[in-house]
This record gives sequence, structure tokens and C-alpha cells, in this order.
Amino acid sequence: MDREILKIAFRNLHRRKLRTFFTMLGIIIAIASITALISIAEGFQLSISRTLQSTSNVIIVLPGMGASIWTIGTNTLNQSVANEIAKINHVEAINPVLVKFTVMEYRGWEVPVTVMGIIPRDAQKFYALTGPQLQRGQFIPQGSRFKALLGYSIANGKIQKQGGGTLNWEILPGQTIKIYDSSGRAWEFKVSGNFQESGQSFIGGFIDTSVFVPLGTLQEMYNEPGKISFIEVWVDDVNFVDYVKSRIQKILPSSTVITERQGIEVVVQIENMLNNLLLGIGSIALIVGALGVINTLLTSVMERTREIGTYRALGAKKRFILEMILLEGIMLTIIGGVIGFGSGVVMANVVVQILRAKTPGLPNPVVDLRVVAIAFGITFLIGIAASVYPAKKAAELNPAEAIRHIE
Repeated sequence: MDREILKIAFRNLHRRKLRTFFTMLGIIIAIASITALISIAEGFQLSISRTLQSTSNVIIVLPGMGASIWTIGTNTLNQSVANEIAKINHVEAINPVLVKFTVMEYRGWEVPVTVMGIIPRDAQKFYALTGPQLQRGQFIPQGSRFKALLGYSIANGKIQKQGGGTLNWEILPGQTIKIYDSSGRAWEFKVSGNFQESGQSFIGGFIDTSVFVPLGTLQEMYNEPGKISFIEVWVDDVNFVDYVKSRIQKILPSSTVITERQGIEVVVQIENMLNNLLLGIGSIALIVGALGVINTLLTSVMERTREIGTYRALGAKKRFILEMILLEGIMLTIIGGVIGFGSGVVMANVVVQILRAKTPGLPNPVVDLRVVAIAFGITFLIGIAASVYPAKKAAELNPAEAIRHIE
């Protein structure tokens, strides 16, 4: 395939600018959609992979058989079982937590929050192993009753207020917040500090939008002395996670004991199903784009019957005509693919930034070589597949009949 054919093919596309653009538009939309979806999915996969590496040592104990992380807050355990679990070999740290969903008030603004009652000494040791770290201030002092530690989004106003928009406040150590109990009574807490942005913790979607207070105080607020919602357990060696899990199950046979890896793998399975569904929709868009290429090239062949006949009468071989039309189709899809790929990368970043306004901590899209290969591999194959029939039809035109054709 020489440079002359390339020049002719490019000229043919250039002189039909509007039709060329609308033909490429289908390819651009399809490739942009697939690139954006794969990039966002890659970002989530990388985030989950990192979480697996950092939390494989964690076990979560939930009350009731068949419980899940989605039912946290509906049932409780006796706090005393945490002491028994702490005595198991290879258990390095435990974090018993009571969870309540309520409203926090700060300077007249009221926002829904998750309140997590913790034992400061246990929680500080556990979070030192798993994260997150403090951004400002200090951890809740052991023995205090009305001190609070804030998640990143709460402290920095990165949450939505009722009616839309973000709060954009900044709650600093030493300032006061109010938390309402189930009867509507407001309890005042002085802020001791706040966490850095977490975003990736498993229970951790709670963390950035949570307020941490002493366990005893939260139990008093809700009249649930000695009760907790779940226990997080850190095992000193990942190889002993199954051993510790079996021991916990013997201590609490009526509870649900899961590893963070199990929970994250469930999330991964759901995410993969959604990705496959979205990629299927993107594939339909690609098929539509391919049909547009076929239609444009067939129309072009019909309109250029006389031109093609002239080429043939001047001695152009069938191969020349075949390569020219084939190259036009490939150029259409490759140019559309390049524009679509760039648009998809931009689209992925824009979508994530918009979603972060409602869901802080979402991972950034990741564009790797696999995404590039998929995007351009698909466009190249579509270019060839969509161009073969029109090219073959053009090459088989009878020169004498083509020259006599009046456009």
C-alpha cells in the first residue's frame, strides 16, 4: 500500500467533511464510553487490590447468623466477648464498636452522620495498624466522656447539605458539636481531632463520614450498656487468619465471622457483573458505529461509480480500488478511535469528580496499556470489518459500465 493510495483516501474523506464527521461520531461515542468505563473500573480494581493488601489481616465479627456489613446497627453483641477474643493467640488488636445513625449539629447546620462508639485505647492501637492516620489534633484521650474524633469529610465539610450543595465548613480541634440521641436530646462534644481522608476502608465508607465518641458515652445516650455492633480484629500474621476465625466461631457460634477479603471479594463480583453489563451496552454502540461506516462507504462507492470506473479504465487494478476503499474505512475508525479514546479519558475524570461531591474518596480512573490496546484494537478490527464489503463491491465494478454511469 503506497503513499499515493493514502493521499487519495485522505482526499476522499476530506472533501466529504460533514458526512465523515457524522460517521466518525458513532465510533467516537462508542470508544469514549468503553474507555471511560474501563478506566473507572481499573481505578476501582486497583483501589480494591491495595485494600486487600493492607487489610488481609482483619476479621470482622457481626451479631447473628447470616449477618453482613449492610446490617450493621440492627443487632448487637455483648461487649464482654471482645475480651475473650483478645485472648486468642495471634490476635494483636481488637476494636469493639457501637454504631448509631443520627444527626450532628454544628453552628446551626444539621447533617446525618454515623456515630461510632469506640474504646479510645483499643481503637487507637487498631487504627495505627490499619489506618487512617490523624490529620489534625489528637486521638480521643482514654477516660474522657465528651470528646469526639471526626472523619475527614465531616471535619472538612465535604458532605452534602439538605437541598444540595456542600457545607464547606472546617471543624477544628477544640470546637464543639452536638449529637442527638434517639429521643432527640442534644449531647455536646468537644472535638479532639480528625482523621485524614480514608475512602478505601472496608467498614470504612463509614469512616470519612463518621463521628467517633467514647463507647461508654454512646451506650449511655442510647441506653444500651455493655452492647456493641461489631468487633474488628487484627491478626498479627495473615497465615493465621483462618485459625483465629475458627476460634472466634467456637466462642460465638451464633455470630457471623468474616474476613475483609471475603467482603471485598463480594464487592468485586458485583462490580464485575456491572462492568460486563456496561461493556455490553458499549459494544452495542460500537455495532451501530460500524454500521454507520459501512453505510457511508457503500454510499461513497455508489456516488463515485464513474470515478472508480475511470481509475479502472486507466489501468488501476482491482487491488488498488480495494486498498483505497479499505483504507478510507480504516482511517475513519482509527481517527474516530483516537478522538474517542481521548474523550473517554476526559469523561472518566469528569464523572469521578462529579461523583466525589456525593461520595468522597472515590479512586481516580486508571488508564493503562490494556485500556489503550482494547480501544485501538477494537477500532482497527471494526475499520477492517466495516470496509471489506464496500471495498470488494467497488473493486468488482465493470470499468465500461462505470464510465457510462452518469452521477
